[in-house]
Amino acid sequence: MSARQLWAEPTQFQVRAAGSHDHARVARFLAAMDRDGLYERHFAHGEAPNLALLRRMEALDQRERVAVLAVGYEGEVLGHAEYVAEHGAAEFALMVLPLFRHHGIGRRLLNALLELATAVGQREMHGIIQATNTRALQLVRNSGFRLVPGEDRTTVIASRSLPPIPEAVQTGLAIAADRHPPPFIRHDPDRTPLHRRSGPGAPLRAGGG
Repeated sequence: MSARQLWAEPTQFQVRAAGSHDHARVARFLAAMDRDGLYERHFAHGEAPNLALLRRMEALDQRERVAVLAVGYEGEVLGHAEYVAEHGAAEFALMVLPLFRHHGIGRRLLNALLELATAVGQREMHGIIQATNTRALQLVRNSGFRLVPGEDRTTVIASRSLPPIPEAVQTGLAIAADRHPPPFIRHDPDRTPLHRRSGPGAPLRAGGG
């Protein structure tokens, strides 16, 4: 088996931080995603959500706006995950190419987001997932998230507190003085760049994948 064939196996991948230099790779990844997978991720069809995701890559700061990639041989993207944080609460979403699902990529991506969010002092992580997306619901349940029904019963809100980081690590970090996670408020789609409206009265929300 050649090296290329070996790395084409679903178990052969690496997880790393994303940057603006990954724009073209992520664009190819989005073009390869199946229609259902994109809808589960964006809660909408069309190019606008993909373009918004690509624009967010230009504003990554590795603290309030973070993205990670699962990459195979030659760096092609197999999975993408991101969070946008506000006041210590990080909202996440992720997706994985159909061929590479059920091989632990989603779990590794979510774990990477949890570790990064904890390391910079985020206090809570949450995501909005379609109630029919059983794959994503199982993933977050296995990762210690609490699940509650969304407002319209077509969505599920997954949330969990993050462990506090040691005081020595907090030195120099601009973390709010209040160490208790803020109460979760059902998400306003216009509140953070992770969510966009595709038109009047048409909320666009992100979920796990």
